[in-house]
Amino acid sequence: MIKIFVLANGEKYGPYTLDKLRFHIKVGNFTETNLCCYDGDNWIRIRDVPGFHLELPPPPPKVAAEDFTRRGFLLGDVADERIKRFAVYCALIGFIGHLLLWFSLQNNLIEIKGESLKLLLSPFSALYTPFSVLLAYEAYQLIREIPTSFSNSVGKQFEIVTLLVVRDIFKGLSEIKFGDDWSLDGKLNLLLLECLTFLILFYTSMNYRKFNISLMITSMEVENLKTYVKSKRVIAQLLLLTYIIIAIIAFSGWLIGVFNGQGDADRKIFFLDFFTVLILADILILLIFYRYSDDFYALARNTGFVLATVILRVAIGAPGVSAMVLFMVSGVLGIVILRITLHFYTSPASLDKTYAKNL
Repeated sequence: MIKIFVLANGEKYGPYTLDKLRFHIKVGNFTETNLCCYDGDNWIRIRDVPGFHLELPPPPPKVAAEDFTRRGFLLGDVADERIKRFAVYCALIGFIGHLLLWFSLQNNLIEIKGESLKLLLSPFSALYTPFSVLLAYEAYQLIREIPTSFSNSVGKQFEIVTLLVVRDIFKGLSEIKFGDDWSLDGKLNLLLLECLTFLILFYTSMNYRKFNISLMITSMEVENLKTYVKSKRVIAQLLLLTYIIIAIIAFSGWLIGVFNGQGDADRKIFFLDFFTVLILADILILLIFYRYSDDFYALARNTGFVLATVILRVAIGAPGVSAMVLFMVSGVLGIVILRITLHFYTSPASLDKTYAKNL
């Protein structure tokens, strides 16, 4: 390492390294025309010192927070707040309206026939409407999570299915008929199984909320990561458009069924088609991820997440006990994948501590 002495204003300063000398010139203490000596013999201009004008490597690209927090049109915080407020109002109005319909039916003020009657068997049935509105909002929330975190969006899928099962439980409570003996009615057996399914799915959802690890950040170059996030943002925008179209078709189809006496509601309405499109989006995100990263742990984890969501999709379309079993299998699979990831994943902070310990 060379040591440089500088002559300025009749005084001799130093010794300095090249980096230190560049700093003094940058702050104005010296100029490039000042004389200096770096070999102990000859005095030359600072600008003529060998290596003084070597170009430094460009700084690494910076990662702005907005590159990962920006979600896109109708998916930002302002839009979310407005849609949330609208959903809450719709849920309250729907709940009150459903109760009024039940009350009117019980007092023979209106007459309803066909499958739609199942939605007015008891006041518990009135919970079906607000839960349906909240589920629609949760589906919107799921789409919002796609640009920021793949694991968060998977966790949202488990939250939606958890609410779907809760909605089925409330609907099932109004259909149970109790007897005087000790035997269990078939619907009561299913209700108990639904409660167990709810607990497993709820536990899975809470795990995804508590443990959110984005392995992709440690396994991608910055520019590749930006491109990957932009791709997810485009997918989220397309998924939002698809969500709106499916919602309109599903709701209008259900209304037509009501007028034709076939308006019973189940979890297949809207969510069967929505989860089908969602799985296709998850697979597309997985392929794009593989384009920019060869990290086996992150790839295996995301593939496992997709597998769990595929099982959720099959469960939504399955009847009775089969659906509950598949829901539980998906929940257990999601927890196991998350726990395996946590077990083998080493955070950057842990790596820094290990490195410092070995110094």
